Amino acid sequence: MNYRFSHRVYRLPLRVPLRTAHGAWAEREGIILRLESEGGAVSFGEIAPIPWFGTETLAEAEEICRKFGDRVTAETLDLVPAPMGAVRFALAAALSRPGTPSATPRVPVTALLPAGRAALAALPTRVEGGFLSYKWKVGVEEPDTELGLLDELLAALPDYAKLRLDANGAWSRRQAERWLERCADRPIEFVEQPVAPADEDTLHGLAEDYPVKLALDESVTLLGEAKRWQAEGWPGIFVLKPALAGPLEDIAAWVMATQADVVLSSAIETALGRAAILRFALRHHAVLLRRSPGFGIGEVFGDPRWDGPFLGAVLDESWVVAVKPEELWNALS
Repeated sequence: MNYRFSHRVYRLPLRVPLRTAHGAWAEREGIILRLESEGGAVSFGEIAPIPWFGTETLAEAEEICRKFGDRVTAETLDLVPAPMGAVRFALAAALSRPGTPSATPRVPVTALLPAGRAALAALPTRVEGGFLSYKWKVGVEEPDTELGLLDELLAALPDYAKLRLDANGAWSRRQAERWLERCADRPIEFVEQPVAPADEDTLHGLAEDYPVKLALDESVTLLGEAKRWQAEGWPGIFVLKPALAGPLEDIAAWVMATQADVVLSSAIETALGRAAILRFALRHHAVLLRRSPGFGIGEVFGDPRWDGPFLGAVLDESWVVAVKPEELWNALS
């Protein structure tokens, strides 16, 4: 089938810059795709690259969109190079025709806490909101400072809650060992990307030497990278950002075939891309949502059009259907 194709670029300031080990992130850039079938049905996709995470650049994504021209087919997806995971995700999402789920699950969502001491100030509101797990960005301040904050944060957590730590590859091996020793026998669900992706021997060694579960994130930006780590015997978790990794159908097929331990996580995409991910995940919840997805990112844009409806501690189909992609497309006109 042929589809009329068009695209629009967005540049959106974040309400509060996100502090990570890669630095402050103040603006989100991306592209919205629009497809119209011969019968007049309209669908959308979102390209939300993060070049410092290992994806294509916005300029590269724009270039391939221009090369598509004004017409695409289902076969066009096969022509997009595998390293362009953000483009492949968006085009596959726009081409997909999701069915109706047999039952609407309700899935707990992990809340993102701000880096540094701000996490302590944000935690009570998140707890009152009913969240059961939390993700805290570390590797942003001095290790001694953050280790002290870890003790305070764990003391403030309810007994039933779990904490995920995300270092974004900022630690040295010595620093990672210090953290993993501190995390032993504490309610840490997993430690995400403790050292840089290039330091693969250290990642394997840490996973073997410490009881705390480790997760890969920057190391597995693309699905193909996750498959390679799995083939090499990685014993931990794979944190996949579908908006970067490639088509959702490919992710689901791999997880189903291999029983990989996967967490789906936001790439700070807009509500349009997030809705595509969560709609698909809810329809395949038994495969993709065994662990709480990392989509409790809050109001990152400060604009309900781009943030979508308020997403609390539990996700269900009502959030997905409330997102109106046409409104976001029109906002860029």
